[in-house]
Amino acid sequence: MKIVEMYGDSRVGVIEVPEPEPRDNWVMVKVIASTICGTEARTYHYGGSTFDSSYTNSGHEAAGVVVKTGPTARIMEGTRVAVIAHMGEQCGQCWFCHQGLWLLCTDIADGGAEYDGTHAQYIVRPDSHCIPMPDDVPFEIGSILVDAVGTPYRAIRRLGVNGFDTVLITGLGPLGASAAIICERLGARVIATEPAEFRRSMAREYGVDVAIDPVSEDALARVMELTDGRGPDVALDFTGYTEPQMLCVDAVKVGGRVGFIGLKYDETPDGPVPRPTPITVAGHLLPKELTLIGSWSVAPHEMLELFELVQTGLPVEQLITHRFGIDEAQEAYETAFNQRGCKVIIDPWA
Repeated sequence: MKIVEMYGDSRVGVIEVPEPEPRDNWVMVKVIASTICGTEARTYHYGGSTFDSSYTNSGHEAAGVVVKTGPTARIMEGTRVAVIAHMGEQCGQCWFCHQGLWLLCTDIADGGAEYDGTHAQYIVRPDSHCIPMPDDVPFEIGSILVDAVGTPYRAIRRLGVNGFDTVLITGLGPLGASAAIICERLGARVIATEPAEFRRSMAREYGVDVAIDPVSEDALARVMELTDGRGPDVALDFTGYTEPQMLCVDAVKVGGRVGFIGLKYDETPDGPVPRPTPITVAGHLLPKELTLIGSWSVAPHEMLELFELVQTGLPVEQLITHRFGIDEAQEAYETAFNQRGCKVIIDPWA
């Protein structure tokens, strides 16, 4: 079968490897759609992944069909599934797993070689990672729900965004664009900052009321002007960069809610180190009585909610701007990271 291999230095290739075999409760999924995520940039540029230097295929957003099952799997062959993006198996026994929050499992198993990335014709995963999809949800949509849409949806849900809110979004990459679509659907007013001209040009389609170029404008002054000096009710950062993160904290209203979803690392001789953000208790949190959260990934029950939202008209299909066959993987990655598109789909069978 074909699988994408990543070499660093902005190079990828396609190689032939043996088909995987499911064991125990694992299943083999024929991947129909796999999408490139912004977090793959480090693997693309430097090789390995943020979490494992030996990991050579960082795809983790996919949907497909179960074609083979292990002896104890509780899912049938032929089932259409979206594959949860987690690269390790939950223990099922810790406090978080018992609460149904297994994405926060404290004893998650190391993914290892069995978690080859999803830019492949076949993958194997635990049956619990495969969420059955309704027949009227396309595979491409299923693949973007598991991370690009699901991750901002979880943060928005946790922050209780509603139709009375004005929301500031920093960064209109795939996650920020998804957040804008969801917030607009909830009836919220959306303001965004984005330095890339193409992404700002798409902002209206995502439901953004005003898109600010933080390079040419004083973003904080413009946000305050647009909110009559009060500040937005909610701010969401999808960049992982210090300046936009601090904009969220500085701009949001007194008593506001802030979500940090973007992730960036600095390269050091000892490996990647999370980029620092100089938020202080005395300078930021206490005087404004802010609520700050970090939000990570999406939970299985939220995937079921997203299926229903798609079925009732959530227009996430507009996030998809490019499609490539697996043999065009190099072009797919170049497109994904040139900021002239949004969501890039790899079809392993095209």
